[in-house]
Amino acid sequence: MDVELLKKHLEDEDFVKILNHCREPKTYKEMKGARVKDSKLFKVLKELKINEALFFADGKYYSSPEALKLI
Repeated sequence: MDVELLKKHLEDEDFVKILNHCREPKTYKEMKGARVKDSKLFKVLKELKINEALFFADGKYYSSPEALKLI
């Protein structure tokens, strides 16, 4: 995980919302409860997955423990 890049992303409230929302595994549909605009949600998910701050398994997204420590 690129910590510096993640810190930059965490300046954006939507990235923080998603990581907090995914403390427990969530489906894509459940992610809409984080109240992030649909147009931005996919971008946030993509960036967090690429940076390994968000994982995907069994059809659900969940935050990495390392990323949660930085919030």
